[in-house]
Amino acid sequence: MAVMFRSATCLAAILFVMSGSVQAACPPPAPGNTAAEIQANGQRLVCLQNEVAAESRQRALERQIEALQRSQQELAIQRRMEAIPPVPVYQPPDPVIPGR
Repeated sequence: MAVMFRSATCLAAILFVMSGSVQAACPPPAPGNTAAEIQANGQRLVCLQNEVAAESRQRALERQIEALQRSQQELAIQRRMEAIPPVPVYQPPDPVIPGR
């Protein structure tokens, strides 16, 4: 169980580091309206779209990791509850009726 948590944490850290490198790759906006500047801004928009797509994938993976961690915790709680011995229920003795 602890191994899954460590691997999930490592995966989240790797995704975080990868997302930082994507953000640094997009060029700044080019001022003006020449064909080259318009093309550069178009490429920048494509880069930003790719960045948003990568970030949304990262967030989806983070949500999956969190869901897996929650289900793992629920399973651990369920196993601990199943390991608790049942509490004996008090059964009162049958009433004694005189003459029977």
